[in-house]
Amino acid sequence: MTGTEIHIHQKHSLGILWILWAVVSIFPLLAYASPLWQNVLADTPIADLIWIPILALGWATWSILTGDFNRPDDSELNGILGLTLAVVVGLALVLGPVRWPTFFVFNHGGLLLWPLWILAMTWIFWGIEATRKVVAPLLYLVLVWPPFFEAIANKTQTVLVRWAVAVLNDLSHHVSWLHSAQIAGTFGVNYHGQNILVVVAEACSGADSLVGAAIVMPVIWFMIQGGIGKKALLSGIALFGALILNWMRLAVIVLCVHILGPAITFRYIHPVLGFILFALLAVLLVTLLKPFNLHMPKLQVSSTVRFASLGRVSGALVVSGILFFLLRPLFTLPQGTFGNPSPVKQYHVATFLPSLPQFQKSPAYYANESSVLGPHSATQADLYVMPRSGKAALVEMWSTASASRLATYGFHACLLYHGDNIQASQSFQLVPGVVATAYAVSLPPSTVGGRRSVYVDIEWSDAVKTSQGIRYQRWSIASFPASTPNPTNLHPARHLKSLTAIQAMTAPGTQGLWPRSILHTKTMLIALADEMFHASLRNHA
Repeated sequence: MTGTEIHIHQKHSLGILWILWAVVSIFPLLAYASPLWQNVLADTPIADLIWIPILALGWATWSILTGDFNRPDDSELNGILGLTLAVVVGLALVLGPVRWPTFFVFNHGGLLLWPLWILAMTWIFWGIEATRKVVAPLLYLVLVWPPFFEAIANKTQTVLVRWAVAVLNDLSHHVSWLHSAQIAGTFGVNYHGQNILVVVAEACSGADSLVGAAIVMPVIWFMIQGGIGKKALLSGIALFGALILNWMRLAVIVLCVHILGPAITFRYIHPVLGFILFALLAVLLVTLLKPFNLHMPKLQVSSTVRFASLGRVSGALVVSGILFFLLRPLFTLPQGTFGNPSPVKQYHVATFLPSLPQFQKSPAYYANESSVLGPHSATQADLYVMPRSGKAALVEMWSTASASRLATYGFHACLLYHGDNIQASQSFQLVPGVVATAYAVSLPPSTVGGRRSVYVDIEWSDAVKTSQGIRYQRWSIASFPASTPNPTNLHPARHLKSLTAIQAMTAPGTQGLWPRSILHTKTMLIALADEMFHASLRNHA
């Protein structure tokens, strides 16, 4: 084999290795990154965040392929440390949505672990020495967490909306088909004699354009070579250019409404236009590099880049495949889970417990739980009685805006606090994604050495989305065997839906023996819990 053939073979192998590294760095985190690629064409500040992982991986690739690897390398140590870090991060990504669903799912906290996952893959593929080459792009990747840029947008919205309205006001003085309406921030556009109202809302303010410019700035400062003053000037142009392009976007939108009508404009042009203008901004900045005497470092693949062994690559593929498989449920979270709250139009804790056929509902008690579960938290308990038989069940619901507070105030701890003993427990899925647990609970004896009374309690947690925000709820349905309600409209399930492997890791364990005397009570209360879950959403939808 000649020297040219060896070089071509190594270049081909390096290309395959890079593709595999990119695949295992991206695909396992696709579920967590769903707000990025699902909002690519959305008119929100997070629409441009999709560029951050693209730029970060490109930056990391550049640093790795052009860097020198001159220090001694230990292939086994690279594999051991890389796989260990991958397993630890993978466990956190898998267990996080179950244990801390608010942070990991609703607030997309799993994205903060993405840099650590890529670091693990980098150790496996390129060795530990590559750490110093990817530190900067991985720190840049942390900016992909949506709350960072949502905070920027919230701080700048008011001023930016005022400027955007002023731009259209000025335009209305120069064209006859655009005029300012009576409502502030609303403009009338003439389309074939029709007056089409266009509202300049927060989404039109330009905050997403500023986010796009802010995304590019770290790349300008860390990758582009040249004077600090020239970099600062280019950064200023990026920010100012983002505002100018957004004002141009507003003008184009109202012009398209005037010419093409609102249907075509808002269905096709409006979602894509911001994406196109961001690309134009990037092209403009690249065009200005030469006049400003700035330049990108030359892409010359280093001859010292190391190739990972087949064993290390295989290990990375296996771990990544397992993580992707375990995170698949995040693509379609069932409604009612903490990560996908059920929407309700009206919400009052005292009246949220639903009315059920064949039951007469009467309030038992209401308690303010702010000292335990945080501000605006409360407990409501209602007694559900069947009028003819007198059989009844007590239903309690704890409601709070803090999922972490609700998690720390566990049902198990509450029972132990009151001196109750758990004889048996069984966890299952009440509905897909919502874990419930049936408890056989024995009360303290009324006299020393006396007999303990046993009752059944079904407990589960869910979440609803209200106009005031997310409310996290823990439900409890309890009854004694002698007073178990038996409504004719309920159809008890023959088989309970078992837990997934991930749910089983964090749900209360299935243990103990269920006395025959309470099996019927357990079956009926589980059916009642299922009806209660669905009725609470139907009544307030």
